[in-house]
Amino acid sequence: MNESLTCRRRPEGTMKESLQNLADKLAKNRSLRPGNIVLHLSGEGGGTYVLECGSNEVNVSENVAAGVGRPTLVEVIGDAAVIRAVIDGQVDAREQFLSGGIRVRGDLRYFSDGALELGLLDRPL
Repeated sequence: MNESLTCRRRPEGTMKESLQNLADKLAKNRSLRPGNIVLHLSGEGGGTYVLECGSNEVNVSENVAAGVGRPTLVEVIGDAAVIRAVIDGQVDAREQFLSGGIRVRGDLRYFSDGALELGLLDRPL
């Protein structure tokens, strides 16, 4: 695990709760597009999660089949603890991305623009 994660206290709650908080913020995002954001997470709290983005709503699902019929805009791959720490604002998303702690496939510009708007990044990737 990344040293920056071991130095900080783990927040209470679950991965799904962190993703739901993210989904609530993402639903208000100006750059939101219809489609799926799929997270492939390893380690404790891991699994495959789908953020199903509509016009003004985002639903969180642990079932990949739930997102069928919508295009996959972005896939995020990484350790669940690292991704959760990024979502919860405990570690720098850019640093984790550049060091290989987070891999992103798909529309990187869309990912970067959305992360900027959400405050997960302070400058574009």
